[in-house]
Amino acid sequence: MTRYSLLALLAFLSVALAACGGDGEEAGQPTTAAQGTPMSTPIISDSQFEFPDKGYSVRFPEGWTPVANFLPGPDFSIDAFFAPEEVNGLQPNIAVNCERLPEGMKLDEYFDAKVDVVKQVIRVEPEVGSREVGGEDAKFYRFARQDTDPPIEKTEVFLVTEKCGWDIALTAPYDNPASYEKLFEEFLDSFRLLP
Repeated sequence: MTRYSLLALLAFLSVALAACGGDGEEAGQPTTAAQGTPMSTPIISDSQFEFPDKGYSVRFPEGWTPVANFLPGPDFSIDAFFAPEEVNGLQPNIAVNCERLPEGMKLDEYFDAKVDVVKQVIRVEPEVGSREVGGEDAKFYRFARQDTDPPIEKTEVFLVTEKCGWDIALTAPYDNPASYEKLFEEFLDSFRLLP
């Protein structure tokens, strides 16, 4: 497995684990920042989240809690948005990851690497497709895991810009993903890249 695949797996597993809720601490609060990672602050107004330093804005679901820099690292930075409720041990969430990619990496290569992680590590064959997000071509995959604790359904959408590889992910409860999928579609429809 390449270094890039390991980073993809780390980011995937970290947000999946965070979806399970906290252990008494405020959900989604990082304990320490990665060494050398600058921690900037977004502009949050009502349900509008604008992060000029990372280069995006989005409208998150009403009542959800945004956590900027939830998981920072040397080559990636994940912002997370948590639902107010826990469902069967899972706190549904949406994560936005801006990941530094190897120079010249295109969307197909980025997406294929992510799908390989799902197939090799998670051991599922995801449903895949194409769409548009923020005026850019994007690809997505979706899979469900009933045998995990808690059971989940995961949808991830990927796009590549000059700034980074974007990975926008929904982690929802396995037995009731539909209501969260609608919120995720609204989230994706509002996603805008900033100059």
